[in-house]
Amino acid sequence: MEIAAMSGLSLVLLTVLMVASGQMTQTLYVPAMADMATELRVASDSLPLVMAFYLIPYGLFQFVYGPLSDRYGRRPVLLAGLSIYVLGSALILAFPVYPVLLLGSFVQGAGTAAAGSLCRSLMRDKFEGTDLVRYNGYVSMGIMLAPLLAPLLGGWLNLQFGWQSMYWFLLGVGLLISLVMLLCFRETLPAARRHVQPMLPAYKYVLHHAGFRRQLGMLVATFAGVILYEAVFSVLVSKQSELTSAEISVLFILPLPLYFAGAMLASWKASSWSVRRMQWLATAGLLLGSAIVLMSAFDARLAVAGLVLGGSLYFAGAGLLFPVATSKAVSPFPQHSGTAGALLGGSSNLGGGLFLLVQGGLPEMNQLVLGGLLLACAGLVVWFLLPGSEALAEPGV
Repeated sequence: MEIAAMSGLSLVLLTVLMVASGQMTQTLYVPAMADMATELRVASDSLPLVMAFYLIPYGLFQFVYGPLSDRYGRRPVLLAGLSIYVLGSALILAFPVYPVLLLGSFVQGAGTAAAGSLCRSLMRDKFEGTDLVRYNGYVSMGIMLAPLLAPLLGGWLNLQFGWQSMYWFLLGVGLLISLVMLLCFRETLPAARRHVQPMLPAYKYVLHHAGFRRQLGMLVATFAGVILYEAVFSVLVSKQSELTSAEISVLFILPLPLYFAGAMLASWKASSWSVRRMQWLATAGLLLGSAIVLMSAFDARLAVAGLVLGGSLYFAGAGLLFPVATSKAVSPFPQHSGTAGALLGGSSNLGGGLFLLVQGGLPEMNQLVLGGLLLACAGLVVWFLLPGSEALAEPGV
């Protein structure tokens, strides 16, 4: 049966499944960073580079996959990307040393970039208007289940079987998802809606839209804060406490349900709240969360609690902002949704990866620096939000 004829929920479930491997790869090993650094004989501050080496190709290759999917359809591009991801996981297991861990992470990111790009395009293939906001909210909620469970699982696997067991798990997940998508996934972009416009003119066409550029800026700034928090959380908590990797994994996932709640709010209120109202509410969460992380750094007794509480509020804002800004950005482009989705996902992840590389060059990463950087990211969101032009119809107040 064609996916185009399936219910919205069925499409959401398949979309969440295809992104699951990439989301788990991003957070599975986070609680085990300190232990991995010891076993690989590198400094603990070097482990965030693994995430950077994953995110940079995850962002870059979305710029390729998106336009290709507009021209040739979603299914062949997705299956090719999943195959590349499996290859990267196998490479890490075959040569378990730090340089190959970075290389394998790069290959993994290059593969999962297909799913990262298409998760935005598939919703635009089927929905528009407030339905697009609602179903993007459902996708955001579902996608967060993987990184919600992954750190707990990763911390347990690391304690029981060592860090390589986490990549055996990712290899198995990649193979399983590839099989399911091969058997069940059908094309969502009919041949009549495809276009043969070259890649660069297609990107120029999308970027010419001023509203799209503002939404893109908000998404890049917010995601940079999220990915920085995820990358340094384990290292900061391990320096400030004597917790094990399993205990750190529990603290790490505490902000994630708030992201889930933010995405759920976007789905529930899509038909009654205006886009701008939801975006300002999301921005308030980003600003308040950043401030708590920053201020709690001045009292060692409150540092870890402030890190978790502030991160939770920041994640709540991000969970609300992501589906709303994504929907608003891709809405004007029914024939270029692959290109628009690639720009959104590619720029966000590439920007996040480059941001990690830059912070890796700082003399020291501590909670005070983290709070300041998060506040800067939230401030950028405010700056992009100030212009009032809307790309989606305003259904509510």
